[in-house]
Amino acid sequence: MADVDCCVVGAGFAGLTAALRLKQAGRSVALLEARDRVGGRTFTEVLDDGTWIDRGGAWVGPGQDRIKALMAEFGVAEYKEYVDGDAMMIIDGKQHRYSGTIPWAMSPWAIANLGAGLLEVELMCKTIPFEAPWEARKATEWDRITLGEWINRHMRSKQAREMLGMAFAGIYTSAASEVSLLWALHQMGSGGGPVFVISNKD
Repeated sequence: MADVDCCVVGAGFAGLTAALRLKQAGRSVALLEARDRVGGRTFTEVLDDGTWIDRGGAWVGPGQDRIKALMAEFGVAEYKEYVDGDAMMIIDGKQHRYSGTIPWAMSPWAIANLGAGLLEVELMCKTIPFEAPWEARKATEWDRITLGEWINRHMRSKQAREMLGMAFAGIYTSAASEVSLLWALHQMGSGGGPVFVISNKD
């Protein structure tokens, strides 16, 4: 491979943007990606009939100013997410239809446990320095366990555990057992807190 000024590892949006800005600044760049495509977690699949499905990275929201600026720079249109009607979740084989963030049809114990868990996560997020999460007082402890382990230890209600696990899996496109607790807290804190992050409304 020819010598270059810079090597960027990973062709997700961050890597692609870094490579673009370096190139715009007159530097030569090699961009390395392990997959057979670019885009990272953002991946649109085009079906045979021409319709498309976003399999990751489908939504942007308030506070995501940098990705919105990139969209404007490259002429990528945005449209409002359809959020009318009820949400639905199946827990323990029972269907729960609801509006808002929490399915209030769950047992009062599960709702109380879920509310307490979300409040605790909110308070934990506030202890993470955004610019240096590794300097948080409990950074080492929280980075040793997954978000799933924390949920299993702190959510006594099975319904609450399952709902929180599903909600976070939808955000991170990974099971809670595959995500560092420290990373998740930092991400949620920088995104406005757990309730804001799992909500589908501005």
